[in-house]
Amino acid sequence: MDKFPLWADHIIAFLYGIAIPLYAAYKRPKELSGKHFESHQKKQIYINNSLSLLVMAIVVFLAWVIFRRPLAALGFKQVSNISDWWWLIAIFMTLYITDTVTAIVSKENFEKNFSAIDSKTPFMPTKRQELPLYFLMCFSAAVFEEIIFRGFLVTYCIYLFSGFKDPYLWAVIIPAIVFSIAHYYQGIKAVFKIFILSLLFGYIFIRSESLWLVIILHFVVDAAAGVLTFKYMREEKEIPG
Repeated sequence: MDKFPLWADHIIAFLYGIAIPLYAAYKRPKELSGKHFESHQKKQIYINNSLSLLVMAIVVFLAWVIFRRPLAALGFKQVSNISDWWWLIAIFMTLYITDTVTAIVSKENFEKNFSAIDSKTPFMPTKRQELPLYFLMCFSAAVFEEIIFRGFLVTYCIYLFSGFKDPYLWAVIIPAIVFSIAHYYQGIKAVFKIFILSLLFGYIFIRSESLWLVIILHFVVDAAAGVLTFKYMREEKEIPG
C-alpha cells in the first residue's frame, strides 16, 4: 500500500494506541468500581459506548477514503487460506471455553468471578430489558474495535516495523498490549486474559487477511459474557426502565 503510514495515521495511532487506552485505564476504574447502575443508566452506557466506538471507527474510515486506500487493506475482504491456520481458531475456542467452564463450575471460582463482575463492571446486564442494547454494544465493539485495533493498528505496526526482523510479531503484540490496557478497569486477571485472546485475534487477522472472523469471535465473547451475567446475576424483580 503506497504512502502509508502518513502524518494522519501517526496521529490516529497515537490517539488510539496511547492516549485513549491510557485515559481509559486511569479514568474507568474510578467511574465504575463499586458503583451501582440502574437499568436506564446501563442502557445509556451501552448507547454512549456504541456511539464512541462508531466515531473512532469513522475516523479510520475517513483516513482510508481520503487517501484512496483499498478497504481490503483494512481487512474487508474474503477470508483466505483457512485450511492453513484453522488451528488458531481451535486454540482460541479451547482457551475461551475452558476459562468459561472453570469460572462457573467451581463454586469458589464462580463466587470470585461474579463478585469481580459486580464490583468492576457493574454495567453488565442483569435485567431482560437491558439485553437488546447490551447486544448492540457487543456488536459495536466487535465491529468497530476490530477495525481500530486489528484492521488499523495491526496494519500500521506491520508497516511501521517493516525494517525490524519480524514486523508481524510486533504487529500482533503491540495492539494486544494496547487493547488489554484499555480494559484495565476489569482487573489485572482480565487484562492478562484479554491480552492472550488479543494475540490470537491478531494472528487470525494476519493469517486470514480479513476482519470477518475476528469480528464474529469478538461478538461471541462479549455477548456470552452478558448472557452468563444475566443468567447468574439476574435480578428477581424486573422493573421497566
